Amino acid sequence: MSTRVKKTPLFKKSLHDLIRGIRGCKDPAATDKYIRDAISECRQEVLSQDMDVKTMAVLKLAYLQMLGYDMSWASFNVLEVMSSPKFAQKRVGYLAAMQSFGVDTDVLMLATNMLKKDLASSNHLDVAMAISGLSNIVSPSLARDLAEDLIKMMNHSKPYVRKKAVMVMYKIFLQFPEALRTSFPRLRDKLEDPEISVVSATVNVICELAKKHPKNYLPLAPQLFNILTTSSNNWMLIKIIKLFASLAPIEPRLKAKLIPPITNIIQTTTAMSLLYECINCIVSGGMLSKDDEQLATMCVGKLRIFFEETDQNLKFVGLLAYNKIVLTHPLLVAQNADVIMDCMDDPDLSIRERAVELVVYLVNTDTLFEVVKRLMLQLIPQSRDQVLPEHYRTEVVRRILDMCSNNTYANVTNFEWYVAVLVDLVKITEGVKDIGAEIGMELQNVAVRVRSVRDYAVGASVRMVTDKDIMIKNPGVLKYAGWIVGEYAIYLDNPEFILDAIVNIDRQTLSDDIKAVYIQAIPKIYCQYAGSDRIPWTHSRTQEMFQLTENIVSYLEKYSTSMDIEVQERSVEFLEMFRLIALAINERPTDDSDLTSPALVSQAMPSMFNFWELNPVSAKAQKRIPIPEGLDLDEEFNVPVVYSESEDEEEALLREQIMKQQELNSSKNINAASPSVTVKTKSKSKSSREAAPSESEDEEEMERRRHERRRRQAEDPYYILESDKVASKSRKPRRDSESSESSGPEDPMKNEKLDIDSIPIMKLEIASIAAPVTKKKSKRHRTQLAHVEIAKEETFGDEHDASGDPEEIAQRRSSARAASHRAKNILRVDARGLENYDLDSADEDEADRQEVEKFKAEILEARKNAAKAAEEEVKATHIVVKKKKRKAKLVKKVKKGKEKSDDKASQKPAEEDNEKNDDKSQEKVEEKVEENAEEMIDGKEE
Repeated sequence: MSTRVKKTPLFKKSLHDLIRGIRGCKDPAATDKYIRDAISECRQEVLSQDMDVKTMAVLKLAYLQMLGYDMSWASFNVLEVMSSPKFAQKRVGYLAAMQSFGVDTDVLMLATNMLKKDLASSNHLDVAMAISGLSNIVSPSLARDLAEDLIKMMNHSKPYVRKKAVMVMYKIFLQFPEALRTSFPRLRDKLEDPEISVVSATVNVICELAKKHPKNYLPLAPQLFNILTTSSNNWMLIKIIKLFASLAPIEPRLKAKLIPPITNIIQTTTAMSLLYECINCIVSGGMLSKDDEQLATMCVGKLRIFFEETDQNLKFVGLLAYNKIVLTHPLLVAQNADVIMDCMDDPDLSIRERAVELVVYLVNTDTLFEVVKRLMLQLIPQSRDQVLPEHYRTEVVRRILDMCSNNTYANVTNFEWYVAVLVDLVKITEGVKDIGAEIGMELQNVAVRVRSVRDYAVGASVRMVTDKDIMIKNPGVLKYAGWIVGEYAIYLDNPEFILDAIVNIDRQTLSDDIKAVYIQAIPKIYCQYAGSDRIPWTHSRTQEMFQLTENIVSYLEKYSTSMDIEVQERSVEFLEMFRLIALAINERPTDDSDLTSPALVSQAMPSMFNFWELNPVSAKAQKRIPIPEGLDLDEEFNVPVVYSESEDEEEALLREQIMKQQELNSSKNINAASPSVTVKTKSKSKSSREAAPSESEDEEEMERRRHERRRRQAEDPYYILESDKVASKSRKPRRDSESSESSGPEDPMKNEKLDIDSIPIMKLEIASIAAPVTKKKSKRHRTQLAHVEIAKEETFGDEHDASGDPEEIAQRRSSARAASHRAKNILRVDARGLENYDLDSADEDEADRQEVEKFKAEILEARKNAAKAAEEEVKATHIVVKKKKRKAKLVKKVKKGKEKSDDKASQKPAEEDNEKNDDKSQEKVEEKVEENAEEMIDGKEE
């Protein structure tokens, strides 16, 4: 027995033994088997009555849980170790609980009393450990039950405990927002705590709370400002400055108070993190306007220091600050263009992305060529091993297009150079998804707007259409290149070569939208080539054109049965046309007696495509087209025919009579179809004559049903009664007797008019929208550039298209940045419950009550003044007029005060029913006082 007792400890593994055994396994299978055996041993050890053995088992399970193994089955055993009176064992239990417990853990409800006991312990280490554990396992129920205990801990004698208690309150607020109201006075007092660590923890909690609802913490501005001007803790200053950055837009008066101390910090601090937060507070807090040139110059100059450091993080945040300042002071940022351009060659891709975003605002007519060249070099890998991300290449191309097309190509002086750039971008971006379509759209826009460069654009488009590599690697541009080749076919040098190239393209190579554009371009190119008067129609040319036409017919026949509706429709339409052309060419004489082209080719086809030239049209032009006088877009072209139920009954009765007549005729061996024809062709008199007895019997029943139906319709709230206008158009004219008999009840909405003027109009304030930033021209002498005419967009009125507006570019830029930062951070907590939580509602309710009492006193005073004034002026001849004016003024003042009280009381909704009843009673008292004041004035006048 003694031997067995001695051998028992040899089977108990410590955490050190467990780790050494895991490391000793040679393969994953052995490791997994060893860990599973260890978990089986832990399952037996946690059932032991020896607390040391149970604690060691929980510690080993906590280690295995970090390796990915589940230990939720041991939650109750963890709770047992947490309740141990020994500090070492309790610490192991809290560690395991922080790792394995969640909000939905079942045993959490059993931990409330234990946590209360630890929070009330005389040992401050037990209290601090309980607070640390609670911050990780807090649930709504625990937060509600332990909030009061934690608020008491905020006044603990030990600063270590006070600091932890303040920090854990943020987790309590997230689970139980109501605790914020009760603990806020205590939290506010901690800003003046003698221990700097407690103050720093309080600032951190307030800063996090203010992210969701900063208005609640505006009353703390004096205390925070005092800390800002007296503290030397950089990290606490950073938090306070971040908090002021969110408070400044709410309270504009803070700007005058904050700029002096923040400016002093900017000029004196050597900490780069604090310097950046100060600059960011000025920019993000709305303190930097266009008139603050001196402040902006100081910020831009200080940010240049960031680019002289070797830390890449400083360059990144410096570019972020420049991206914000450039919206208000682009010229100041442009003075540092050298450091921004150097960042475009930085090996860090994130820095290059921020520099690319910023460089759009730095270009002008002098720097555009160099900037575009540097950006195009970004698209070329510097080595074979370097692989540029697709999103970065797409962003660079879009920036090039934006800066060149900005303000309707204001910075582009050589459009042939720009077309060459677009062609190079097509080749460089091969394989980048969807970017070819954007480049092609820009090439199309240049060809339409700039007439002087169309010849060059058509030549570039021809090379793209005939390039097989582009068809495979970047086919998105071919849709627009094919349109340019067809629309401006007059600039083609070899139209027959383009037609052969298009006709001989493999069907599987192109998408349906490109095929539709090519089919549309074929007749335009053919018209230019075949309808030319410079080439005589000899016998050889006739044979050549006939063969070309036959090839086009064969090409179109392939797509006449396409599944795409656009391809099929275009091919079928032009197929018939080219068949007629082939027939006309084939009928020409075989000799050279007639050297003129067929009229179908030389006159008919050119009139279809060359009569009008397409001009650029603004996207907003359609909205500005005035509606012709007399045209009502809301009126229906064809008023729907409405059949009444009475007509349906009459038709049914007539059908019954016809059936009876058919039965009579069938006995005489008459064809079954003849009665229907007879009834349709003959008048109604015959059928009425034959069915006279039945008519007299059924007329009374029809009238009864008709009145019953109208009564139900009038009482039915969901039945829409027929308007007189529709009824007059839909019903057949009746005799006066029929009209009077079937008039029925009137339409309840007959005399109602639609009052459009009573609908309120909401005014849209657009004065706050910033105007596009205009750049000053450089005073440096430059050679005079040749004038390039750019076609303006056709529109109506003075409104212009803002496609190249710097504001729109800034909006796209900010949206792209927001999308890039939309990634989920698993370390963030969910603070949505505090977003709309109002901290000051209780105080404002009390203020509303005081305001009502003050308002009552003002009404009583007004009554006394009105009575006194009425007695003094009773003998005047114009007393009635003055008293009426005074009465109106007093009533207006009473109503104005009442409305003011109502507005203030309605800003914060009442939280309880008794408060609502108080408000109603107060309103009744106010109305009664107002009536008494008016009655008193009326009595004085009488």
